[in-house]
Amino acid sequence: MAEATEKKPEKESPETKGWLYKWTNYIKGYQKRWFVLQNGLLSYYRNQAEMAHTCRGTISLHGAIIHTENYSCNFVVSNGGGTQTFHLRASSEVERQKWVTALELAKAKAIQMMESDEEDEGDQEFPVEISKQELLNAVRLMSSKLEDLRTCNDLIVKHGHALQRSVSDLEQATGSIKDGGDKKSEVGNIQPKVKILERETPPCQ
Repeated sequence: MAEATEKKPEKESPETKGWLYKWTNYIKGYQKRWFVLQNGLLSYYRNQAEMAHTCRGTISLHGAIIHTENYSCNFVVSNGGGTQTFHLRASSEVERQKWVTALELAKAKAIQMMESDEEDEGDQEFPVEISKQELLNAVRLMSSKLEDLRTCNDLIVKHGHALQRSVSDLEQATGSIKDGGDKKSEVGNIQPKVKILERETPPCQ
């Protein structure tokens, strides 16, 4: 009678191992094999001595499918993708239930460990995300400063042209107007414009 024994090492996952009958082919049918369930993996050997050197097959329980039949000692374990399937038979329904329970617990733990590893990877990437965000903020700030400089340059050019026109008008007024009263009037009209332009020209840093 096959029996499943459980062992709990201090540093490893609980281990379930024992004899089960595995379907091989239509000629040989079910053959007795030694199965070991540990660390989320279900592996089998022809006998216990093979454990030291030859593994006949392994299924990872993360994402595995475990199928049972009512009132039967049979159950099926597959890797979910259909590439690896074990058709198994226990010596009794009680023995089968021991294995199925152990497999379901191992599957849940394997999924939990996988999710925990993904969270750890996310935590490791978090500082990199912060660094990228700081770099993005710096680029935006530089772009804003560059836009301010362009605006300031446009204002300087605009007021420079206006100032040149005012100077030209002043030179024409002082050189071409003969009438003294009219000269003073023209000069008086131009000088306030120059002062206004000087006040409106913003200092650029």
